[in-house]
Amino acid sequence: MESLSLLQITFDMVYMGIDPGSTGAISVIHENKQEVYRHSKGTLYDMWDFISAVKKGGPCVAVLEKVHSMPGQGVASTFKFGQNYGMVKAFLVAARIPFTEVTPQSWMKFYGMKKTKTESKTDWKRRLKERAQQLYPDMKITNDMADAILISHYCMKIS
Repeated sequence: MESLSLLQITFDMVYMGIDPGSTGAISVIHENKQEVYRHSKGTLYDMWDFISAVKKGGPCVAVLEKVHSMPGQGVASTFKFGQNYGMVKAFLVAARIPFTEVTPQSWMKFYGMKKTKTESKTDWKRRLKERAQQLYPDMKITNDMADAILISHYCMKIS
């Protein structure tokens, strides 16, 4: 489990961005600081602890990436993906954190980014990571947290 330093922080407003994939993350921006919870590094209990700690710190608003199954995905992986999405959504509701669901195309358009037809998934993820790194140069950003960071930054800018 990653640190929950948010438990000791009180702040004016928190902007949360959520990539609900199993290798995704929850990113929060508060007082110009960034903190990330990576789904692959904890349990559902840890995720709840993180989300509820954010809410206890002060007012919060979130953007949840609106996802759906894709042709060619396996049945088991699609089911797991849907479970993650549903759990995150339930945790937001339970914590009484207002949220907006936004398609990946919407938040990526905000950054002027679009995956080209010839671009590999690896190259696309690298570009997203590079964009997040440009926004937060002092933070060590990995592929599994880049989307969530971009979504939380998007949340802050549209709120």
